[in-house]
Amino acid sequence: MKRISITEKLILYFVSLGIVVIIIIGSFAYFSSKKALLNRTFDQLTSLRLEKKNRIEQFFIDRDRDINIISKSDECQKIIDVLNTEVSSSEKINQLKKNSNLSKFISSYGYYHNLYIISQNDSVFTIRSPQSEICNLSDLSIASNQNLKNFCQAIHLSKKTILQDISKSNQLIYIGTPILNKNKDIQAYVVLEIPVSAINKIMFGYTENNGLGKSGETYLVGNDYLMRSNSRFKENAIFNIKVNSKSVINALNGLTGCEIVKDYRNISCLSSYSRVNIEGLNWFILAEINEDEAMIPVFAIRNSILLISIIIASIVFLFAYFISRKITFPIKRLQKASKEIGCGNYDIILDISTLDEIGMLTESFNEMSSRLKKQCFELEEEKSKRLSSLLDGQEMERQRLSRDMHDSMGQSLLAVKIKLEHARNSSYEKSQQLITETQELLRTTINEIKNISNDLMPPVLDAFGLEQGLKTLCKNTATNINIPIEFISNNIPDSLDQRLQIYLYRISQEVINNISKHAAASKVVFSIEYTENTILMNIIDNGKGFDLNNVHEKSNGILNIKERVKLLKGECEFLSKPENGTQIKIKIPIKI
Repeated sequence: MKRISITEKLILYFVSLGIVVIIIIGSFAYFSSKKALLNRTFDQLTSLRLEKKNRIEQFFIDRDRDINIISKSDECQKIIDVLNTEVSSSEKINQLKKNSNLSKFISSYGYYHNLYIISQNDSVFTIRSPQSEICNLSDLSIASNQNLKNFCQAIHLSKKTILQDISKSNQLIYIGTPILNKNKDIQAYVVLEIPVSAINKIMFGYTENNGLGKSGETYLVGNDYLMRSNSRFKENAIFNIKVNSKSVINALNGLTGCEIVKDYRNISCLSSYSRVNIEGLNWFILAEINEDEAMIPVFAIRNSILLISIIIASIVFLFAYFISRKITFPIKRLQKASKEIGCGNYDIILDISTLDEIGMLTESFNEMSSRLKKQCFELEEEKSKRLSSLLDGQEMERQRLSRDMHDSMGQSLLAVKIKLEHARNSSYEKSQQLITETQELLRTTINEIKNISNDLMPPVLDAFGLEQGLKTLCKNTATNINIPIEFISNNIPDSLDQRLQIYLYRISQEVINNISKHAAASKVVFSIEYTENTILMNIIDNGKGFDLNNVHEKSNGILNIKERVKLLKGECEFLSKPENGTQIKIKIPIKI
């Protein structure tokens, strides 16, 4: 393998650095431009979506107004009176045919297909648009139109103006309202048929100057993921094209926004989506344009950035070649020294032969070497102290456990053995008494084993959580050492991590153990609370205290508390003076 010289490396570094800078700046320029263009396109789509959404919503508000005007008109009431008569008069019907204002009303806008006025006896009066042909009573009854009949039943149940969505078999939108008499009873229904062409007239109209370009479109989708308006690219889209894109799913979940998604043609596009606020119609509106068309200006910017980057990279290469020849030797020396440092040789010191930037760099290198040597020594010393503290703590725990087993369990088991031997050689009555006493000793021994086991791993933490565990610890300790311990807790979560609970319990156990052994206190207050993702512990005793400046390294209790708090990334503060008691403040950050 060919050896690469320092000069070649410096050229490579400088050129690489230049290329990285070019890539960063070029990428920033490219992505900033891309983001700006995409945001502008999304803003255009959103504006278009809002405009179409407002028009659709206003369209149905106007239709609601129209049907209310019709239902309250005198002509409508006359028709209802005729429909509710048992025998309809031809003369009255002919009179209604002449100069029908309702016919002129529904045909003037071109929004309606038919107007139905349905009586309670299921007779139907129909006005057709645009010719305003009025049907005879015998021409149509509600029984012959199941869709109309079902819709009237829905109106009857709701007792208000409602809308019925488009169906695949009957691509019409029904809007209907009940007509009430003076007693607020329904006497008839007014129903308007709105053809889908009225919706398409709002949604479907595309030119390159309306913000949609060559591939943009706006369309409506129902909660069944089927289109409710025509597609720009596919014929007969209503109820024939299923749109299950991410935009529709988000809109169905009540979201409003913009995203790049795959549309119903499986083409990547920029999409702006939202729900249409029309009571009775669970529709969603989307404004989309192909990503390829939206990205055309971005591609032009990208090509310009690439050309400029090539020119700048060439200039950087020439500059790096001349500079690298001047700084080869000191860089080689620093490189060799760096390898020595990497191998753990912190004693290396370089001579400073120049007073320029290379000399300053060499001086900084020497300072770094000295600091690394010092830090390495301090780390080894700290490691030794922590290991010693850990081993001392383990040994003390073994000794405590050994004493507990010898002082309590050993004596109790020996007494059990003696009583059982005595019972074997005694009379029946005496042996029964000894057996009863032995059972009581065994019960006491079992309780002591449980207490020792609880100290090693308290089951109350698993069963009831940290708060109850600390409360039990304080209560049991107060009973054993005959010192009142007041326990105060506030807002402790139930979902604390198991490791965190054990550490906090052990810290509390260590603090209370130190107080019972060394403080000579007559009262202890132990408080713990949760606030702002932090556990705060505050332990105060009125004992003899100690001098904080004379804490020896062998004070394992204090070291154990500090180490455990440090492992939890917390803070620990001791406040104490001789004969003035001690206060310990512990602050542990947690995430729930």
